[in-house]
Amino acid sequence: MKILYVASDQMVPGRTGGSVHVYEVARGLAARGHEVHAVVTADGGAPRETSGGVTWHRIRWMPPHRLFRFRAAPAVEAVARDAAPDVVMERYYNFGGEGIAVASRRGLPALLEVNSPVVDHPGSLKALLDACLLVRPMRRHREDLVRRARALVSPLPEIVPAWAREKTVTVTWGANVDTFQPERRSAAVRHALGIPEGAIAVLFSGSFRPWHGVAVLEEAARALSTREDLYFVLAGGPEAGPGRGYRGRRLGHVPYGEMPEVVAACDVGVAPYDTARLGQLRLGFYWSPLKIFEYMASGLATVTVPRPPLTEIVRDGQEGLHVAEANPSLLADALRRLADDAPLRAAMGARARVRVVERYSWARHCEQLEGVLRSIAS
Repeated sequence: MKILYVASDQMVPGRTGGSVHVYEVARGLAARGHEVHAVVTADGGAPRETSGGVTWHRIRWMPPHRLFRFRAAPAVEAVARDAAPDVVMERYYNFGGEGIAVASRRGLPALLEVNSPVVDHPGSLKALLDACLLVRPMRRHREDLVRRARALVSPLPEIVPAWAREKTVTVTWGANVDTFQPERRSAAVRHALGIPEGAIAVLFSGSFRPWHGVAVLEEAARALSTREDLYFVLAGGPEAGPGRGYRGRRLGHVPYGEMPEVVAACDVGVAPYDTARLGQLRLGFYWSPLKIFEYMASGLATVTVPRPPLTEIVRDGQEGLHVAEANPSLLADALRRLADDAPLRAAMGARARVRVVERYSWARHCEQLEGVLRSIAS
């Protein structure tokens, strides 16, 4: 198939989970033999280039803010005219819709990729603003996108309107299990990260938003500051520097291409989500946790919170441990347990690698997407 993948507000290569998602999905579909044209925002590279089997189209619109993404429609139309796709896939954004619009004008089947809520959560400021406008234009727009899409894919059906769930296929994100793997472990990388010889390295990766629980992890790390066998590595966030009252360091932004070595250099991965800090998560934990999949693919025992679907991805006592949210003391206890039990840590890491390869790889994700795309294009 010729696939037009519209993710106009994402920069590829970029720093976010969204950019990684778009990069891996586009490349994964191309690896399955499809001709993929991906539309992303400008500044990630040349306006048009082919790499990894994907033709990347980097576009601009004015004003240059993602709230005005819908103004990318003429540029997306031009790409569609040249590429002549068989099917269109759009990454949902409330102020997008240019991919669905192009598909409608051209009579093409469209798949809407929903990674954030289409429905409003309780107490949503966006819903309040929408109600003040009387005719609820934002809700009408996003529900129109859902209606015009022939199918949807989402990690959690509850974030799409109830009336659209019959045409929604549940998919999860994943890890690139060929690049994230235990064999990438390197003594040189551990040394460059400042990990002491023989120490247990505990990793957090991702953005440092309040609901990701970085503050919880750092408080737990400070409680463990007397343990010379523990070292904390925090990849991501706005700045680099030494640990703030604990043994370890913040790396700041790390390019995606360098992350496989960083993850493999560590021994335990932590994803201490604090879901009470984000109202949208009242709908359910709709994130597909990229960091967890990458930890597991790299053979790390993983500590996270007991919220579905995390409880299905990381089974307590098998691939890792569950710790109550926003509880630094319990998190510190879990890290002590893993630090003190090398055989347990190794067994959990080995099981994690097997589980993510079997269930949560980008290859598996793209296989699912291909099935949906073929069904709507036939």
